[in-house]
Amino acid sequence: MPDAKADFRITDQWPLPKAKPETTMRAVQDLIANHTLVVGQSRSGKTNAARRIIEEVLIWTEARVVILDPNADFRYLPKLDQENKDKEFAARWTLLEKDIRLAAPDGSGWGIDWGKLSLDEMSAFLRISPKESFAEYRHLDRHCRYEKMAKKADESTEAGLRENLKDFLASRYFEYAVGEDVERYRFLLQELANVKVWAEDADNDLDSLLTANSRAVVVDLSIDDEEVRTMMAARTLEALWRQGEKRRKAYLQDKTVPWPGTLVVIDEGHIFAPPRPRDPQSQLVCDRIKRFADQGKKLNLYLLVVTQQPGKLHRDVLAECTNRIVMRVNDRRSLKVLEEIYGGITGRYDGALTFHPGEALAEGALLSDESPPPASPRGVLFERARTKEGGGSPKIDWAKPKR
Repeated sequence: MPDAKADFRITDQWPLPKAKPETTMRAVQDLIANHTLVVGQSRSGKTNAARRIIEEVLIWTEARVVILDPNADFRYLPKLDQENKDKEFAARWTLLEKDIRLAAPDGSGWGIDWGKLSLDEMSAFLRISPKESFAEYRHLDRHCRYEKMAKKADESTEAGLRENLKDFLASRYFEYAVGEDVERYRFLLQELANVKVWAEDADNDLDSLLTANSRAVVVDLSIDDEEVRTMMAARTLEALWRQGEKRRKAYLQDKTVPWPGTLVVIDEGHIFAPPRPRDPQSQLVCDRIKRFADQGKKLNLYLLVVTQQPGKLHRDVLAECTNRIVMRVNDRRSLKVLEEIYGGITGRYDGALTFHPGEALAEGALLSDESPPPASPRGVLFERARTKEGGGSPKIDWAKPKR
C-alpha cells in the first residue's frame, strides 16, 4: 500500500472488500442517508470515485440515483467497462442496465413542459421577480390566472391545451391586457420560447422520465447552452422534490407503501450552487440545492455533491455534508475552506496535497464498513469503476517532445 499520508494511511478500498455483506450494505446505506461531498482537483479520480459509489448504491440497495451530468461523464453508466474483470458484478449489473435511463437532447425524456411549471419557476426562467420586475411579474401572474379560468369555463377544452409555451403565447389574454409593460412581458415570453429546452411531446418530457420507476436516471447537461443546462437542472430538482412530497404523503397514510430513497448526484456542484448566483435562473437552481441539503432528508432525498473547488460552493450546502471524501487537492486554500466549515485540528486535510489518483481521506457515517466504525478519518483507495467511462479528458501526449 502507499506510504503514510499526514496522520493517517491509505488502508483499503471502500467499502472494505473483506467486510461481511450486511456490513457493506450498512455502509452504503449510511452513505445514502447522509449528504456526501466529494472534493478533488482534475485528474484526482473524483469522477471515478463517484461512479464507484453509484455502482455500490445500485448493487447493494433499492435506492434510486439521479445524476446531473454537465460533462457527460456518466452518460455510459448502463454499460460495463470492457476491462472489467469482476464477473459477479458484471452479472448483477447486466440485470440493472435496462433500468438505467438517459435524458439527453439526442434521446428520450428531454425537455420541459411549460404547463407543469410553478409560478416561481416561470418567473425565474423569464428572469423576472416581484421586487425587480413587478409589472412583468404581475402580468405573468394574471396571465396564469386567466388561463386557469378559461380552461375551467370551457368544458370542451382538451387536456394539455395551452400548456406549452407557444400556445401560452397565443392566449387571448393579450387581447385584453394593455400597456407598455405587457409588450415587455410578451417579448420575454417570445425570447424564452426560442430557447431549445421545451419538450415536443408532453408524454416524453423530463418529468415523465423521472416519474417512471427507473433505478437510475442520468440527465446529460453537457450542452453548450448554459441557459438550457440551468433550466434543466432546476426542473430536475423541482420534479424530484414534488415526487418526494407525494411519496411521503402516501407512506404516512399507509406504512406498507415502499418508499426507497433517492440519491441526487450533482457533478461540478460549484457550477449549480455558487455562493452568489448571477441571475434568477441560477438562483433558482442554487435555492433548490440548498433546500435539498437542509430539508431533503424528510422526503428521503439525499445529495452527493462532486466539486473541484469547495470554496466556490455555497456554504449552506457544504455545511450539511456529513460524509466527506477528499481526494488530491493542490490548493491549500480549498483545504482551509473545509477546515473552517467542518472544524477539527488545523491541517487535518493536508494529506490530500500529496495524494495519488484514487486516494482519498474519508470521514463520516460511510465508514461503518468497519466494525466498530473508526473515530478518525480513514485513508481509502478507490479502485477503477467497473462501468464505462463517459466524457473524456484531453490527452497530454501533445506536451511530449517531438522525436
